[in-house]
This record gives sequence, structure tokens and C-alpha cells, in this order.
Amino acid sequence: MSRDLETKLRVVIESMTDGIYMTDAVGICIACNYAFKRITGIVTDIVGKHVTYLLEQKLISEAVTVETIETRRHVSKIIKYPSGCEALVTGNPVLDEKGDLIAVVSVVRDLSGLNALKDQLNKSKELAKQYVETLRKFNSPVNMPIDKLIVRDPKMQRVLDVILRIADSDVTVMLYGESGVGKGMIATLIHEQSNRGEKGQLIKIDCGAIPGHLLESELFGYEPGAFTGARREGKIGLFELANHGTLFLDEIGELPLALQVKLLNVLQDRRILRVGGTRPIPIDVRILCATNRNLEVMVADGTFRQDLYYRLNVVPITILPLRERKEDILVLTVSFLDRFNKKYQHVVTASPEVIDYFLEYSWPGNVRELENTIERLVVLNQSGLIRSEDLPEKIRAHFQSVVTSYNIEAGPKMLHLKTAVAVIERQLIEQALRQNETLAASAKRLGIDVSTLLRKCKKYGIKRANILARTP
Repeated sequence: MSRDLETKLRVVIESMTDGIYMTDAVGICIACNYAFKRITGIVTDIVGKHVTYLLEQKLISEAVTVETIETRRHVSKIIKYPSGCEALVTGNPVLDEKGDLIAVVSVVRDLSGLNALKDQLNKSKELAKQYVETLRKFNSPVNMPIDKLIVRDPKMQRVLDVILRIADSDVTVMLYGESGVGKGMIATLIHEQSNRGEKGQLIKIDCGAIPGHLLESELFGYEPGAFTGARREGKIGLFELANHGTLFLDEIGELPLALQVKLLNVLQDRRILRVGGTRPIPIDVRILCATNRNLEVMVADGTFRQDLYYRLNVVPITILPLRERKEDILVLTVSFLDRFNKKYQHVVTASPEVIDYFLEYSWPGNVRELENTIERLVVLNQSGLIRSEDLPEKIRAHFQSVVTSYNIEAGPKMLHLKTAVAVIERQLIEQALRQNETLAASAKRLGIDVSTLLRKCKKYGIKRANILARTP
């Protein structure tokens, strides 16, 4: 081997983070790198010494090299060294063209980092398990399965109390709330908790999803030959399907004015008339409605009938958006993680910093957005632990913008305690970066190591160049 090639090989070996220990065919050390010494704690010069010397001096407790020489096969063992490091050691036999052993290369991989990650993962799993057990012990006033309805926020518990009190009556209910807050689930709850849950079905229809000229026949049905393209035998409508049960009219604000009149007549007379029919059909149906629009404004604009509004708005119930019931975010997160872990046969938990991001995010899509986000995170996760860098960019950017712009002294808004800590932490990091010339000095000033400083800079979106550029 030329001296130049030998020099290059030594450079390559020394650049490796895994320990390298090489012997000849009889076990005499011919090379080892710095990583090997760091992991094992061996500081003396061992080149030229037989592997048994290391055993005799108790510098190592086991030697895969000996077994590799004897078997001429790959040998792997987990060995704990006097340094305290636990490592996976693999002995690799090097054979010539004739199959004779010429050397043994042992690779020593430090497991300390992996073990620390494993411990952290186990702690996270245990924490998640405790959260789930807490949820299961929580006595929901509606006795619903945990994966159907998660409510811990006091304001939402008051809403549920109202729902339980009116569930077994026939009073008409109007559910208000943004898209994704769970209006359909609340409608299901009202139906199941009423005596109609045993006598009839809950029939749902989205008034905004069906064109107006088809919506009438969907709601009221039609007689044979009522119009071109109609079924020869006619069709039963949703009101008749819901007889003795409940009809849930979602997005009621999208109902055309012409149908609003017919719906008003049904509510008054408790009868329907099929399209093309002449014989009124009596019905026994409870009406539940939902909307994300302001019906009072629509009444003032003339796009929603005032008389129908008062007929439907007997018991108005507002379902709060997720950003206004932060206490539900944690329990929903744990519940969704549990559900999707079972669905996809994964074991994934969320780190505490991910919960911080979730608590500060505004969730415009509400519970549905949180559910979809967690499902995506579980499916894509490979490490078993969801970290902040795994989150969608919009969630990370929102958290960073809050932490960056918030002024604790001047700001009237109350922050989640952990977010407030993050605000102070970011300010201290920026101050340290401005006042110190190097990252090492900044980290020392903060009492942390450089790797921790870099990780926190990434978390808060801090760029040292930008900080220095703003320094006067």
C-alpha cells in the first residue's frame, strides 16, 4: 500500500463516529481510531499489542476479535466498557482470494445516544398511557365512548348539560359553530339520548351539498312519473325515512327560499306532500339543524325567512371552536393518538413540545383539523416520537410568530404558561447571541451546551445572522 493511500485511509477511519479496532490474523492490533478510545475509555497506546493484553489488563470485558478469528464469521455482541459506555461491537473477518484470514475489523457503535432516546420514548409512552387511563376514569356525563366525544373544558361541559336536559324532548334545536367543531356528533348524541333513538333513525342531509332543484325530492320524495328521469316506482323522501326518529338538516342556511316555505309548512302541519303527489302524509319527526352562518344577519338581508328562523331557533346551542376550549386539545390529542395507533398498528407518542405547539395554534378546522393532523403524523412517523420538526409548517410558523411578537408587559392576551416560558426563553437566547461573539460563548452564558442552543434556535426560528444584523 502506498504511503499516500495509507494516509487517506487513516483520515477516513479517524473521521468515523463509530470506533474501529483492527488486528491481523492472529489478533495483534494494527490500528484503532480516536472514536474507539473515546467509547471504550482506553487511552494507552495499544497498537502492536495482542487482543488478550486488553483482556488481561481489564481494559475490555469481552473481545469479539478472538471469536471472529476462531470462527472466521461475523460476530456481534453488546459490551459495556469500563468507561461506562454500552456499545454494539461487530467483528468482521477479512479474507484473501484463497479464503485465508488476513485481518479482523471490529466496529464499535456507541449505544448511549440510542439508549437515551429509548428511555425518552419509554417515558413518553408511559405519560401517554397515564393520559389515556385518566381519560378512561373520567366520568363523562353523557356516558359516550371515549373515541366519540371528548369534553373536558368547563364551558363545553355546560353545553353538554343543556343537551342532556333537552335530549329527551321533541324541541327543535339549532346548533351553531364553525366547520369541524362536531355539530354532527352533537346531533347524534341528542338523537341517541332521546327516546327516538330506539323508535327511529337519525337521518342526516347537508343542505348545501345538494342542488336546490334536487333537494326538494330528496326531502319529500316523489310520486311515480313526477318528472322526467324519475323512478317508475317513485321514491320515499328523507322525512318519511326519519319517521318516529330525527332529521338533521346540516347547513340549514343554504336552504333555498322556496324550500324554506315548504319546510315551515311541514313544521306547522306535521305533514309532507311528495313531489307530484296530492295526498298529504303525516309524519312524526324531530328536527335538528346546524349552521356555521349568522342566521340573524341572513334574516335581515332577506335570504332566510324570519318565521322559519323562529320555528327552528327554539333551543340555540353554540359549539365552541377548539381554540376557545384549550383543555380539550390535550385529551383529544391523546384519544386520536390511541385510535390511530390501533388503526395502523403503530406505537407513536407526542413530545411535550408538540403539545405546546398544539395549545397555541388557532385550529381553523377545529376538531376535524386536529384529527386529520394527528392521523397524518402517526402514518408518516418512523421514530415512535412526534417532534416539533414533524409538524406542518403552518403550525410551527404560528407558534414561532407568537413567541417572536408577544410582549409580556404590554400584551393584553393571556398566554398558556409554557408559551410564556418560551417567549422569555427566546428573548434570553436572542440577547445572548447579540452580546457574545460565538455560539459557544452564548451557550455558556445561558448555561446550556451548543447542541441545545442550536436545537432551541431551530424551534423558535432564530437565525444568528439576523440577530447580529439588527444589533446596533
